Amino acid sequence: MAIVHHNTKQGVIVILAPPRLTVHVSPELKNIIKEHIEVGHNKIVINLSSTRFMDSSGLGAIVSFIEKLRANKGDIRLASPQKYIREILELTHINQVIKSYETESDAIDSFSS
Repeated sequence: MAIVHHNTKQGVIVILAPPRLTVHVSPELKNIIKEHIEVGHNKIVINLSSTRFMDSSGLGAIVSFIEKLRANKGDIRLASPQKYIREILELTHINQVIKSYETESDAIDSFSS
């Protein structure tokens, strides 16, 4: 399954996470994020609106580049997490490390404020 991603006019990379963010697709997500960082794209939004299930490798893929992004004056934001995903983020305290937003546009706009 190919993970869709695009660059916005604000210079933010938006990645649409798949319905199941598991060990089978997390390497692809990590590669996409890594490739964008290597070319200087340091503002990333992961849209979780379609994601219904996430395992520990999916969480790992999301958090694995936080330090590098922040060291390069960027960050990662989460958009539109479903209830189950929000519960996982709270249980693991990732919600205290990565900001989540109700909509993709709110997450993109957060880089401007």
